[in-house]
Amino acid sequence: MPISPNQGPTGGGTVVTITGSNIAGTTGVMFGSKPATSFTQVSPTQVTAVSPSGTGVVGVTLTTPGGTSNPIPFYYVNAPFLTSLSVSSGPVAGGNTITVNGTGLSTATSVAFGTNTAVPTVLSDSQLTVTVPAGAAAGAVAVRVTTAGGTSNSLAYTYVSAPTATTITPTTGPTTGGTTFTITGTNLTGASSVTFGSNPATVTGVNNAGTTLTGTAPAGTAGNVAVTITTPGGTTTVPGGYTYVSAPTTTTITPTTGPTTGGTTFTITGTNLATATGVTFNGVPATTISATATTVTGTTPAGTTGTATVQVTTLGGTATVPGGYTFYPPAIYVTNYGSNRVSVINPVTSLVTATIILPVGSFPRGVAFSPDGTKAYVVNEGTNTVSVINTATNAVTATITVGTEPHGVAFSPDGTKAYVANYRSNTVSVINAATNAVTATITVGLGPFEVAFSPNGTKAYVTNDSTTTVSVINTATNAVTSTITVGTEPLGVGFSPDGTKAYVANFGSNSVSVINAATNAVTSTTAVGTNPYQLRFSPDGTKAYVANNGTGTVSVINTATNAVTSTITVGTGPHGVAFSLDGTKAYVTNFNSNTVSVINTATNTVVLTIPVGTNPYEVAVH
Repeated sequence: MPISPNQGPTGGGTVVTITGSNIAGTTGVMFGSKPATSFTQVSPTQVTAVSPSGTGVVGVTLTTPGGTSNPIPFYYVNAPFLTSLSVSSGPVAGGNTITVNGTGLSTATSVAFGTNTAVPTVLSDSQLTVTVPAGAAAGAVAVRVTTAGGTSNSLAYTYVSAPTATTITPTTGPTTGGTTFTITGTNLTGASSVTFGSNPATVTGVNNAGTTLTGTAPAGTAGNVAVTITTPGGTTTVPGGYTYVSAPTTTTITPTTGPTTGGTTFTITGTNLATATGVTFNGVPATTISATATTVTGTTPAGTTGTATVQVTTLGGTATVPGGYTFYPPAIYVTNYGSNRVSVINPVTSLVTATIILPVGSFPRGVAFSPDGTKAYVVNEGTNTVSVINTATNAVTATITVGTEPHGVAFSPDGTKAYVANYRSNTVSVINAATNAVTATITVGLGPFEVAFSPNGTKAYVTNDSTTTVSVINTATNAVTSTITVGTEPLGVGFSPDGTKAYVANFGSNSVSVINAATNAVTSTTAVGTNPYQLRFSPDGTKAYVANNGTGTVSVINTATNAVTSTITVGTGPHGVAFSLDGTKAYVTNFNSNTVSVINTATNTVVLTIPVGTNPYEVAVH
């Protein structure tokens, strides 16, 4: 004779169905020694009864006019009691599995989360798992378990709205990690993890509103990774993710030296430089920074004399440039042909700060600084020598014997060699700048006067005063490869900074020949003042100044049109001309006035006259 259900709470009240034969006319139902609270004869073979209170296992019997039935076991079960939930919050969408701990759970048939229920998986009398159903809305609900023993006490479970993420700041960082980040969004409270790719970040805080989350990025590999935030309300991904940037490396800086006044354009080479955010020289930031994957360019700040540590900072980290950068005091050198002196002018104060005397030779003419600014070469026409000057001490450290009556001198752009034009020898002396030794002699035209290297250093132009020509020298082979016919008595020569053209000052023709540097052909001729001597291009290449010895003027040429746009009156017998490194000033030596005129290049006006030695010939700036 079966009974269903065969268990119920100790408080009674369970409706059971008893099925059997010969039970028509039932007069009583007993649960152990206690009568059922009530019973109903449903049919001759079925009776329903309501259990009384009780404990343990009792026998259920039916009494009819024919007697009393055999007992059927009925189990009284204690009501369940809940102690804890493994997780007390989760997404409104549900779907997460939690563990419920307590007692009397072995007969659990349902778990209620507020008004929604789910069927549990019973693990033991003290533990069950259940998949949380979806909630109606965010907020707390009561969790209750129903078993054969009744319904348990309640524990709180909070439905949490799903998180959202809108931005991460910064969006990039080094592969070494350690970058502090901020994520903005909603419902970020209680974030249990933030991952960059598969790597967990360190979460340091979430604001009370749950709209910002801060943390520290873990290490990662170069490239973009997904940033995922997990909260009790679910998981979200930051749009665009986060990009790991490889650490930068640096190999060279060009140039390696420059004046303490700053303003020198530099280029740093290396790898992973595209995200460069700054370059510092001994901690002082450079300006006008631009970068590619392999280069960073900018303008040096002012510095102090000596070697500065140069560091490049990118989104991937910081790298130090090998060898650093050397700042040297800026100076202007003026050769004084009539007094066998070199005047040293401070370009900041425009004062003569030193005079280099012996062993500078007699009749010093041409002067040039090495690209790194550490030395200067002065050609001495009367002694057929070149004086080597240490620019840090303004002392002559060596004397080099060259050809007869040397006039002009120039260093190659890489600073490895210098060319000296020997007027009476009709040659060019090639000097190894590292050893200060003549390594070759090149035969050129008659009366070589001045020499200029192309900006890329592949060729040099030498003006030949007596043959109205320019010799073109291949600097790799030190051989003349071409000869260009120009005006009468060509003296000064210079290349534009971009290397596309060269100008030649024709002393006897009162003109400037314009040469296409690619074809070595004269493309036009510009009329200037009387007896043009020397010329120089401005650093930005937009203009050229031509010293007109016979008229005491400087012709200003617009290099885009090759036309004279202005004429500046200077001293008597101007010979040499040089621009300041930043191009804001120009210096002109006045051979017969024993002065140097300082020109404001923005207004093309003389703003200062500096007395120097006798018969100032050439001027150079570093």
